[in-house]
Amino acid sequence: MSATKYLHPFLHGLKPFPEGYEDELQQIREWMKSQPHLPYVSDEYLYLFLHSNYFKVKETKDTIENYFTLRANTPDLFTNRDPLAPKNKQILDITQMVALPNKTEEGYHVLLYRLSEYDYSKLNFADAVRVFCMFNDVKLSEDRISDGYVVIFDMKGCSLGHLTRVTLPALRAFMHYIQNAHPCRLKKIHVVHTVSFINQVMCLVKPLIHSNLLNLVNFSSEGPESVVDKKLLPEDFGGPLAPVKQLHEEQRKNLEQNYRDWLIEAEIFKADEKKRIKKPSRGMFASFTSSFKSLDID
Repeated sequence: MSATKYLHPFLHGLKPFPEGYEDELQQIREWMKSQPHLPYVSDEYLYLFLHSNYFKVKETKDTIENYFTLRANTPDLFTNRDPLAPKNKQILDITQMVALPNKTEEGYHVLLYRLSEYDYSKLNFADAVRVFCMFNDVKLSEDRISDGYVVIFDMKGCSLGHLTRVTLPALRAFMHYIQNAHPCRLKKIHVVHTVSFINQVMCLVKPLIHSNLLNLVNFSSEGPESVVDKKLLPEDFGGPLAPVKQLHEEQRKNLEQNYRDWLIEAEIFKADEKKRIKKPSRGMFASFTSSFKSLDID
């Protein structure tokens, strides 16, 4: 397949463009023309960024800048995206990443993430973040403009050993991406089967979380059935759907067979720092990128 086909990463096209936002789209398009370091993207992709920012132009510009700059400056996370590469296969072997097939009553998509193997020595955190972002890119491609996402992180099987596998650079990159670059509307983040050391986890993560994201986080010592309608859930949690393992294998196959070429070729979809006219200020993002090689947390 030709990389030209994937100058934007949305294979299926948006549902009809949102009406009444042509002026905002034109402002973003004109701004991008003045930013030679940014790649060309289609109008449907720009609408995704606009929609995720509720059509606020300044915030949309910031998200676009963060999105492409982050992809250029964190190659550990945004290159080597072949789902059949050994490092990525390892993560897909020990985790289950599932988009549940039905939406909430509000029209939100529900995503479920959990470990399928509990041996912490098998976890490479940077690899896990890479595969997580690959999975989410595919979901954005398939869902197109979505009213919102409800995310469930199931901590069953997590141990202090897993916490020792977290590396600060990859964690910072992940939090920066989710909060400042990911073009979707996050509605709720449920952390279920919370572990006894959740306070240690939050001490690690909390300095990296904006207050508006922290307000979306909900903790439950019970399972997913305690936070969303049971009819949305797999049979593992008392719902009517196929088991999580089956859903994961189906969606993994989709990733490996239908999106493999796209994931590899879309690595070119990033800022070109050699063409940047104005260098980033020594602010949050500059300090973030300079610390990417900082020490791991052991």
